[in-house]
Amino acid sequence: MATQTKSVFLYGKPTTVKRNELIIMQEMYTKLINSFIEKLVSDKKYWLDILNNNKKAPQIRELEKANRTKLGSAFGQNAIDHAVKELHNHFIRIRNDLYGKTIGSDKNYFVASIALLNACIQDFSVNDTEILIKNFIDNTKKDDVDKLAFYNEILDILKKHSEDEIQDMMLDVKILFLEELESRNIPTLKKAPLQLDSRLCTLGKATNIKADYVLSVKTLERGKRIEIPLSTSKNSIRRLNQYGMQSPTITVTEKGIMVAVPFKKKVKNKSSNKNLKGIDIGITDLIYSSDGLAYGNYSKVTNFYNAKVLPEDRKNNQLRSLMKKYQKELRDKNTHPKRKEFLRKKICNINTMLQQNKKANRIRQSYKHLQNTEISKAASDYFLSIEGTNATTVMEDLDIITFDRGKESNRRNSMWARGQLHKKIESLLLWNGYKVIKVDPAYTSKLCPVCNNIHNDNRHGKDFTCTCCGYTADADYNASINIKNRAFDKEVSLIVEEYRYNTKKRHTALKELYEKRNKEYKTTVV
Repeated sequence: MATQTKSVFLYGKPTTVKRNELIIMQEMYTKLINSFIEKLVSDKKYWLDILNNNKKAPQIRELEKANRTKLGSAFGQNAIDHAVKELHNHFIRIRNDLYGKTIGSDKNYFVASIALLNACIQDFSVNDTEILIKNFIDNTKKDDVDKLAFYNEILDILKKHSEDEIQDMMLDVKILFLEELESRNIPTLKKAPLQLDSRLCTLGKATNIKADYVLSVKTLERGKRIEIPLSTSKNSIRRLNQYGMQSPTITVTEKGIMVAVPFKKKVKNKSSNKNLKGIDIGITDLIYSSDGLAYGNYSKVTNFYNAKVLPEDRKNNQLRSLMKKYQKELRDKNTHPKRKEFLRKKICNINTMLQQNKKANRIRQSYKHLQNTEISKAASDYFLSIEGTNATTVMEDLDIITFDRGKESNRRNSMWARGQLHKKIESLLLWNGYKVIKVDPAYTSKLCPVCNNIHNDNRHGKDFTCTCCGYTADADYNASINIKNRAFDKEVSLIVEEYRYNTKKRHTALKELYEKRNKEYKTTVV
């Protein structure tokens, strides 16, 4: 039984006075988060808790108590939780990069374990590091075979090298981490949504007013609250009634406020690993499954983009290019004062034209609506096709996926939000109890599922024809088959795990694996 979380959104238009109070609170809250980020990153004693995302650590709580502001303890605790989360993600990104850089050397063991990475950063002695590993082994359950094997491997590494060699490796890892940390900008928030809980707000059903709910928020003034009517869709009301409410967040917008309210439900797994369906996300057919069925068509969206959006974008881009030219000339010290006055007027006029281009805004909104409609329909149609079955869906892993398409295509795909479709499908499936397996998508469009031949000439648009064995199929269907086949391919999984954070080495290793399999196929055929 798994727990799935979603959010509903409620909207309100508070008075100017109430909105200004929320803006002040949001600014103070954001400033407090940023101050906690600075304090946490400047003292290495917090780094292990950050790496573990341990927000409730005693020293983290002590830091919050020592730096309370007018916002009070509730906002202070929420702010430091937010700061730890931001830094945790920052540190893990650095760690992932180090993992890719140290692959192939014994240093990789000191990066793979958060505790050992911290030991390197904190200048642990080799003896203390060894004691740390032994404690891990003693505290690990005997049936956790993989974890025990990992820790024992580390002990073997420590025994294999001299104390000086181990110390040098740990120092190298420390230097690499600190260099990466120094070279990157520390996360800084411009506007953090107000994270509320039962101490700071209540959300109840509206009575005697034209609204669905009323949000009562505690202000900075002692004993004072502000109440804001909120409206939402019938579907959102149904979900809140069915699943209950969690702590909301408030985002102040130009027109009012947006309140996100999460809700949870427990989901029983309905999938079986014996019934796999691979899906490939395309441009013509949005979803193509390994059982030969296509769902959704993007041609309508593409045609709208080419006919309506692109011409308007080109006009606006021309204006922006001209404005940049004028701005550059304006900054030039040699430009005559009268010319500068002329340029200022021109820049102002262009800026007004860009902001007041109602036609372009309408076209953009229509395009986004059409996008969302087609994406939602495709995801829904696919879900309906497996509803009531025990299918497990295999799809591309967005965390390691890369795209290399033409400039216009990239622009179009970025607005199309390929990732949005992946998330839509994944969310819909998981919410309804259907398992999702993610695989590395490298070479899935160029790989022959029969002979394992990888070649650029295998694919021509929507057609796939293997240059080795002559196998032919729809290109998207072929990709979906390859995606499905990777679900439980142990050799592929090992390569992806080992080189997850090093794209070049991962792709090279995968290509070598398929070349080996292709040679074996040729030998068998002959």
